[in-house]
Amino acid sequence: MPPESDLAPFLPRTRSEMEARGWAELDIVLVTGDAYVDHPSFGVAVIGRVLEAAGYKVGILDVPELEPDGAGWSRLPAPRLFVGASAGTIDSMVTNYTAAKRKRRVDVYRPGGVPGRPNRATIAYTAKARHAFPGVPVIIGGLEAGPRRLAYWDYWDEKMRRSILVDSKADLLVWGMGERQSLEIARRLEAGEDLQGIRGTCEIVRAGGVPEGARVVPAYEKLAADFQLATDLFHAVREENSPTSRVLAQEHGGRFVLQHPPDVPANQEEVDAWFDLPYRREVHPDHVAAGGVAALESVRWSVNTHRGCMADCSFCSITFHQGRSIQSRSEASILREAAALGAHHDFRGTITDVGGPTANMYGLGCKLLEKGEGCLGRNCLTPDPCPALRLDKTSEGYRRLLALVRQTSGVKHAFVSSGIRYDILRDKRGELLPLHHDLVRNHVPGRMKLAPEHASASVLKAMNKPDFDVYEEYEADYKNECSELGRDQHLVNYFIVGHPGTGLAEAIELFEKVFERNYSPEQVQEFIPLPMTRANVQYITGSDPLTGEELHVPRGARERRMQKALVRWKAPESRELVLEALLQAGRQDLARRYRNHPAVKKGASGRGGNAQRAKASLDLDTCG
Repeated sequence: MPPESDLAPFLPRTRSEMEARGWAELDIVLVTGDAYVDHPSFGVAVIGRVLEAAGYKVGILDVPELEPDGAGWSRLPAPRLFVGASAGTIDSMVTNYTAAKRKRRVDVYRPGGVPGRPNRATIAYTAKARHAFPGVPVIIGGLEAGPRRLAYWDYWDEKMRRSILVDSKADLLVWGMGERQSLEIARRLEAGEDLQGIRGTCEIVRAGGVPEGARVVPAYEKLAADFQLATDLFHAVREENSPTSRVLAQEHGGRFVLQHPPDVPANQEEVDAWFDLPYRREVHPDHVAAGGVAALESVRWSVNTHRGCMADCSFCSITFHQGRSIQSRSEASILREAAALGAHHDFRGTITDVGGPTANMYGLGCKLLEKGEGCLGRNCLTPDPCPALRLDKTSEGYRRLLALVRQTSGVKHAFVSSGIRYDILRDKRGELLPLHHDLVRNHVPGRMKLAPEHASASVLKAMNKPDFDVYEEYEADYKNECSELGRDQHLVNYFIVGHPGTGLAEAIELFEKVFERNYSPEQVQEFIPLPMTRANVQYITGSDPLTGEELHVPRGARERRMQKALVRWKAPESRELVLEALLQAGRQDLARRYRNHPAVKKGASGRGGNAQRAKASLDLDTCG
């Protein structure tokens, strides 16, 4: 790593930092609800560095509401070309509220974790930018805007909302990762050209502006009147998600939102160039005194190897944001970053993660995906991995990469903390790949993260996840290998409660699996129907848009709490709900075993009041 004096300066967030660079004006201002962290895991930092590398003068207007009386919006001058507005790394409503719609007390992306990000921040920031920088085009993007590019069901309002492009009154919406679009937008505005027809963007046109051959999808007004039409919209978005796709057109009160198809996947040279930019991997100094930014700590010494995910999990929007095509960095680029970490004065020898959305998808793909062509004939991974995927070859590539990173000067450990997809750790004969053995021996930081998500076959089908017996087979192999090595290593499993298709019987199936393992995770994800996902359509229509199968949808707060309690069964506050669920299902046998479990007895001891009354009312000696 070069000495401090040779590091690239932070992108300016104040006029004084502009002056230090000798800049009298800015070309682009990027607005974000996150504190400015100059790290490739933070989207605004990436877009800013990409534009800077192309010769543009970029400023970062972060957390503007932290300064009183609107002073944050005057911190930087109006830019010459455009304002780019993003809610931040995460959807602002997910950042601000729990799945139970309770206000969160901590925002890990802001200084000191202090909350205060505006609700629907993309809309709020666009309105503020219009007022602060009159006449300057405002472009919106990010993980809040992208999935809301067309009309969508909103979990927080429990109604259909218009495209966020319509509600925000922005000039253009960028969906997807955004590097190419940002450069093209800047180029066109510099040249005095219009912004029509840019791949990976949405624009608004009048009725006469819909291009010939566009695929017209259900209008916002029709969706608001009939939620079942969300199935038709889902099919259109899913089918028109490749570079050869048609434009989608959706009417909103006489005007149309046009979704232009994505560009071809980025090639390796482009991806390398974006990750090779001079990120400082630090929080901007202005935020250090306020306590820093907690979200940086888990990724500060990580290396991102690729983007994209081909899993198509029903509840996840990555496929519609990063894309199904895996866009991987070269070994050389990754090793340059590892060497820079190894030479950093604060580095202590451990790279915490060498991975991506799914760690062992590095280099994975097929000829169709790499060309950006659509493939709707089957899922890539379910019910089993597609034969066209080069699993053996790419797993060897990832294995080799991990070994090279581990051997880098200054690196003592190269761990994989991203999730591992266990159903692609076997070859076509069903034998474990050598990658598995290397992961267990050299790259697990005491715990391997897996995401079985549930145990019920019907729920896993609705989630588009492999059957639980696939997990159990790998779990047994993992434990055997750890035992042979004499390693005290564990599996960290992620589960979702409240997903469409999950009734009481299915929730108890999952309870039985975790109970027999004496496993009760501290954190369990409560399902949120995120826009543009298959599970969102399942939630609002009560049926699966791909199979037509009717699904039970847990909507009541108590039902969702009960499902969560069944997974977190060791928690003292879960005891009453667990017993209620088991008795309601007629499972007195399980209820008796549960109540007699040492962890449950210990959690119940010494508690009075409501807990004692619950014990009396649910006395299992009277249950047969």
